Amino acid sequence: MRTYRRQRRNDLQQMIDIWNEVVEDGIAFPQEDLLDDVSGREFFESQSYTGVAEDDGQIVGLYILHPNNVGRCGHICNASYAVSSNVEGCILERSW
Repeated sequence: MRTYRRQRRNDLQQMIDIWNEVVEDGIAFPQEDLLDDVSGREFFESQSYTGVAEDDGQIVGLYILHPNNVGRCGHICNASYAVSSNVEGCILERSW
């Protein structure tokens, strides 16, 4: 059964693996450097919110949410989504 929730500390390695898979693909994200344990923790903890999609104990997707701008435009958000290649083409049945 797939559930959606806030990320937890023990999700970190699976989240890093999914993020790096998208970065290595070179199509969807502007980053070129891969995350490691330290940079991954810093990156995900710096977001306003990080959510995950979990399927039978495995993280299969994630999203990050943060302000797109500062000051008066800080209420405008930016979100990035990443899905494991193990479930690409599947529909995540619910809007996050």
